Amino acid sequence: MFSFALCFFCLVAGCFAYDIKPYTQQASGKSGGSLNLVFCSLHYKDAADFARDRETLIRRLKITKPFDEYNNFEFWYINLSQKEECKVFKPTSVFPPFKVRKDFLADISAKLKGVYKLIIIDAEGPVSCAELSSIDKLSLIIIGKNRYKDKDSFAKGFLHELGHSLGLRDEYAGCGELCPPGPPNCAAAKKEAQEWWGDLVGKDSRVNYFSGCCGKKDYIRPTVASLMNEPDKAEDFGPVNERYLRDVLAGTKK
Repeated sequence: MFSFALCFFCLVAGCFAYDIKPYTQQASGKSGGSLNLVFCSLHYKDAADFARDRETLIRRLKITKPFDEYNNFEFWYINLSQKEECKVFKPTSVFPPFKVRKDFLADISAKLKGVYKLIIIDAEGPVSCAELSSIDKLSLIIIGKNRYKDKDSFAKGFLHELGHSLGLRDEYAGCGELCPPGPPNCAAAKKEAQEWWGDLVGKDSRVNYFSGCCGKKDYIRPTVASLMNEPDKAEDFGPVNERYLRDVLAGTKK
């Protein structure tokens, strides 16, 4: 739901014992795809449960527009022991719920030889959040499994947070300001909205100028329902967000 500034804490660098493994159905087993997604476990007592959960998220991603149109993903996973978790993650008393070792993140970058999104699935956590970022930058996604009522809600929550990490903004109206307005899907004024998605108004029945996004009712969003608004009530990102994501995945927006 929430976007946040990426937080790190730095300890004396040391050797990490963890392995970063390619997804079993991944053909190449090598980094270099346009989008590296690294799933990392937290508070899992059984590695099989973590495997099932990341499979649920990957399967939903692959059937969701516009991700279903692309095959330029590389999926990875990291199983951390409880001892390793204590070294890598540091709980906080403020938002977000924990920080991540900077050298751990740098080590993943070195191993993959590229940019990635780190998706930490917290088996016991109630908080989900992600940095408002872009495809060409490292960013952190936290998925608190306990906030979701079922597998469908869990998968949609993941897609919402992934959207943030690729540059999509919240389309909520009734909360405190969650992020600043901006392209492609939350305009501070109608003039901006017309510039960003006016060409779709009248051509797509779902697209218009609707009140409320980024926590303010006077901001303008493009659709009534999307995964960036209330994920449980939506099945997709909506035409405006899908167009943006297609451009991002095709490499035309950096």
